[in-house]
Amino acid sequence: MIKRIDNFKNKTRRIKVCIFVLFVALIFRLGYIQIISHSKIDRMVSRLIARVDVEEAKRGDILDANGRVFATSVRRYILFLDAKKISNFHAVKRLLKENKINLKQNSLQELDGKSYIPVADNLSEEIVERIRKASLSGIGFESKYTRQYPEGRMASPVLGIIGTNSKGLSGIEQEFEKYLAGTDVPVKQTRDGMGTILHEKIIDRSKINGLPVQLTIDMNIQFIAERELRKAFLASRAKNAVCIVQNPKTGEILAMVSLPDFSPYEKIKDTALLRNYAISDMFEPGSTFKIVAIAAALNENKITPNDYFFLENGVMKIGNHKINDDHLIEGSASVETIMAMSSNIGLVKIAQKLGRNLFYKYIRKFGFYSLSDIDLPGEARGSLSDIRQGDSFYLPAVSFGQGMSVTAIQITNAFSVIANGGVLMKPILIKSIGGNQYSQEYGQKEIRRVITPETAAQMREMLKAAVDKGTGKQAKVPGYSVGGKTGTAQKYDVSTKQYSKHFYISSFAGMIPAQNPEVVIFVLFDEPKENYYASSISAPVFRNIARQIAAYLNIPRDEK
Repeated sequence: MIKRIDNFKNKTRRIKVCIFVLFVALIFRLGYIQIISHSKIDRMVSRLIARVDVEEAKRGDILDANGRVFATSVRRYILFLDAKKISNFHAVKRLLKENKINLKQNSLQELDGKSYIPVADNLSEEIVERIRKASLSGIGFESKYTRQYPEGRMASPVLGIIGTNSKGLSGIEQEFEKYLAGTDVPVKQTRDGMGTILHEKIIDRSKINGLPVQLTIDMNIQFIAERELRKAFLASRAKNAVCIVQNPKTGEILAMVSLPDFSPYEKIKDTALLRNYAISDMFEPGSTFKIVAIAAALNENKITPNDYFFLENGVMKIGNHKINDDHLIEGSASVETIMAMSSNIGLVKIAQKLGRNLFYKYIRKFGFYSLSDIDLPGEARGSLSDIRQGDSFYLPAVSFGQGMSVTAIQITNAFSVIANGGVLMKPILIKSIGGNQYSQEYGQKEIRRVITPETAAQMREMLKAAVDKGTGKQAKVPGYSVGGKTGTAQKYDVSTKQYSKHFYISSFAGMIPAQNPEVVIFVLFDEPKENYYASSISAPVFRNIARQIAAYLNIPRDEK
C-alpha cells in the first residue's frame, strides 16, 4: 500500500516537472516570438491580409466630330478557378455551361489542386454578375480593360491600334498616347476576417483615366468616302487608294481613307497595313501639280488667264527630251484652255516665263517638300531636287508633275489654298482633347498667304472650266459647280530607269461649289489595272463622294 502511494507521488512529481518544463518552454517561445521574431511574423501577417495592387486607368475614347465613338475601352473579366476552394465541382461546371463557358475538366481531381486555373477571358459585366449571384465557392475573377472599335475597320489607318501592353502602336492611338493612356496607380488593399478585400482609399477615376480625344473627322462623311473609294478600289484592282476630304476654310480633315486598310480585331501579319498612305506614301503627282506653275505665274503677273501660247502641234523638244500632249490642240491656246485640256507643252512655256527661282519659291510656299505637321505619325515630306540647280529639262518636267514626289495631304492642302482665297492652313485632325476645344497646340493655324485672293479666284474659274469643258467632265455634280483637275502620271520604274507604260497614278483633286468651296476632295488610285486614266476612275469617284457630301452638309445648289 505504501509502495503504491510512493509510486503515485513519483508520477505526480514527474507530471508536475513536465508541466513546469513545458510552461517554461512556452514562456521562452512566446518571448522569442514577441520580442525576437515579431517583425518577421508581422511581415508575414501583412502579406496575408494586405497587398498593394494596381488600379488600372481606363484609356480615353476617340470620338468623331459629333461625339460618336470610334474607339473606347470597356472592362472585361478573366474567370479562373481555385481548386482548393471548390466544394461542388459539378455545380460549378453546370453554372459555367449555362453561361456558354466550356470547362474541359470533368472532375475536381483533374484540376490538380491548383489555385489559379484560367478558364475564360473577355467576359462582360452581365455574365460575371450572373455567375457571382450563384455564390459558388472556387470561382474568381480578374478585371482588365480591352480596346473596342464599334465601327470596325472604319478609319483604321487613322485611328491606329494598341499593343498587348496597351500602348499606342500607330495612328491617333500612338500620336496621342500621353492623353489617352491615363495613369495606373498603386492601391493598398486589406482583407477582413472573411477574406473580403477592403480598399484603403477610394480612387477618383476622373484623375487617373485617360482623356477623350475628339477628331474633326465626321463619321458620316468618312463612311461615304470609304464606301465609294472601296468599290472602285476593288473593281480596279489597284495597289493602293486614298481619299481625303478637307474643309479648306479651317484646314479640318472631314474624312481620310487609305486602302487597303485593316480590322483592329484581326491579327496583323503585314505591318505595312498599318501605314496611312494618305500621309506616308510619296508619288509623282502628274497634272494635278499644274496648278502651282499657273497660280505662281498669275500671281507674279507673268501671265493672264487670256494669254495664248503656241502648243507646237502636240510635240515639243528640249535638248534630247521630247514632250507630248495627250490631248492634241492645234495652233495656240489660252491659259484657261491649257489648264482645261491639261497641256504639258503649255505648262512648260508658262513655267519658262516664271523662271527657276520663282517657280521653286512657289513650290515651297504651297507646302511641297515640307511636312504639313498633321497630327499623325509617319508623315513623309516628299522629294524635290533644287530646280534652280537642275539641268535644262528639270524645270519643264516639274511643271507638269514629273521628277519630284508629293504626298496626298500636300496635294489636298495645295487645292485648299486655291479654295479658301490663297491661304495655306495647317491640316488638323483634333477638335478637342478632354473636352477643351482646340487647344493651342492642335487648333486651327494659318501658315502663310501663298497667292492673292484675286489669283485664287482666277484659279477657281479655270478649275471650273477644266470640269465643265476639259478632262474633268466626269467629276461634274448635278446642281453644283465643281472645280478640279485630273492627274494621270506614269510611274517611274527604277529597274529600267524609265517611265513605265503599264503602271500609273490616277488622281483627281477638286472643290465644290467651285467659287465658294465648302469642301476639297482628293482621290487617288495607285496602279489601277483597268481604266487607268484619271478621267475614267478618279473623277467619277470624286463625283459620287461630292454629291453625297453636298446633300449631307446641306450645301446650297448654285447651278440648275
